[in-house]
Amino acid sequence: MAPALAASRRVGDDEPVTTEVTRRIKPGHEAAYEAFLEGIGAAARQSPGFLGVEIFRPPSAAAGDYRIVYRFDSRANLQRWLDSPVHAEWLARAEPHAAAPMQERFLTGLESWFTLPVQPGAPPPPPYKMAVLTWATIFPLITAIVIATAPLIGGLPVVLRLAITTLIAVPVMTWVVMPRVTRLLRGWLYPRR
Repeated sequence: MAPALAASRRVGDDEPVTTEVTRRIKPGHEAAYEAFLEGIGAAARQSPGFLGVEIFRPPSAAAGDYRIVYRFDSRANLQRWLDSPVHAEWLARAEPHAAAPMQERFLTGLESWFTLPVQPGAPPPPPYKMAVLTWATIFPLITAIVIATAPLIGGLPVVLRLAITTLIAVPVMTWVVMPRVTRLLRGWLYPRR
């Protein structure tokens, strides 16, 4: 059974959660591990609440770890995936190719909006940087949405206009704006030590 999300990381069951898995692979096993990644990714896509997976590959097996980032719509659905027999079977298939134990890290809230740094296990940006960057991106985005939709929804009650505005803003922030902005500002978010 997969380890439960740490109590310090627990969030409500209805909040999105991200897990980062890092794994060092034996040199010469890259092709087999790529097949594993394709298979476990396809299996995860069938799991309830799955939102996406990103794979960050090292230049070579000898040069670093593979990082797999899974996103689920809730802690409960992520835990269901981690505890599933399908997940366990796929992890067992990866073992012959592993040069080191798998490491997992769980992110919730604003942390999961930020593209993860190149170095596995690096902490998320400081909260003040996440807050500044979130405000600096969401303010112009919401302003643009309000201006663009005003002719269409300007006559609706304010709560309904806000609902429509946020219905547009949240997916655009999550899948379009924040990935690009965090890549652009990576040096500020994750300064080299």
